[in-house]
Amino acid sequence: MPVTEAFKTKLKLYSQACIVITFLVVLAIAARSFIIPLAFSALFAIVLNPLLRKLEGWGVPRILAIILAMLSFTLILSALATYSAYQLNLLMEDLPSIQKRVVELFDQVLANLESVLGFELAERNGSMWKDALKRVAPFFGDFISGTSSAATIIVQIPIYIFLILLYKEKFLRFLGEVLTDSSTAHSRVSEVKKVVQGYVSGLFIVILILAILNSLGLWILGIRYALFFGIFSAVLTVIPYLGNFIGGLFPFLVALVTKDSAWYAVGVIAIYAVVQFLEGNFITPNIMGSKVSVNPLAALISLIIGGQILGLAGIILAIPLVGIIKTMLSHSETLRPLVILIEDESS
Repeated sequence: MPVTEAFKTKLKLYSQACIVITFLVVLAIAARSFIIPLAFSALFAIVLNPLLRKLEGWGVPRILAIILAMLSFTLILSALATYSAYQLNLLMEDLPSIQKRVVELFDQVLANLESVLGFELAERNGSMWKDALKRVAPFFGDFISGTSSAATIIVQIPIYIFLILLYKEKFLRFLGEVLTDSSTAHSRVSEVKKVVQGYVSGLFIVILILAILNSLGLWILGIRYALFFGIFSAVLTVIPYLGNFIGGLFPFLVALVTKDSAWYAVGVIAIYAVVQFLEGNFITPNIMGSKVSVNPLAALISLIIGGQILGLAGIILAIPLVGIIKTMLSHSETLRPLVILIEDESS
């Protein structure tokens, strides 16, 4: 089959796109300490922009409007962070007793196995389990204290948000110069803002509903720290497919080691299974709809790549970033076929 000029043009453009993507990936890895807070700041700035426009419409000066918008957002996050820190402190105090209960539980399991098998298991196996379990509390403590290393990132985000909102017109003018058409720039920016705002606002509503359902179910079972675990597991839904499993693992373990019956742990599994079913089939489809519309395969690949490049932050940012990329690709005659591989036609 002869190679046409159109095919050569497409091949050249795809090659250039691969070079640009490779450069951006290398840049993201090399400058991740700068890219991560900047990316989150851009998302938050887009979400806060409608409130900023409303305040400016009421005659509030730009700088004061930005401060008020950021202050309202910060108060909500501070309240959640304060409560989470309080609950984490209580959980850390209970870790020694939980660890002791885990060791006793494994001793009981080993004793039951010995009675079933008819012979005594090697003591070193039991010691191995106990030694492993004794490392759980220090490891968990190191994990919690290790989050303090993110303090520098958290400090940078408000600064970036303020500056992005303050100079947002400059970014729009820049895109207008690049695209050589200001109306096209406005259109592209509006589409990106619609995708991000729809995704983030929908995600907040989904998290709120899941937090209520998770907390209510755990509270009915009498699981300790029900509200904290309910909110924690709901927030982890920002990690698609894996977040619910990770979030349910902690209350499952707490139920297993703090309750007299293993049926409480089974109850936790049942609660999270029901909530996951409702979230996947009713809550998210009806609230999120086609705001991002990324099929599961593209989402899974983006999560893996995002995690490899930026770690946990990359996993959280992967889905909205793919949604933005899909929106931009839809306006390219040559790259538009890639949208077929990304979009979820069932949305």
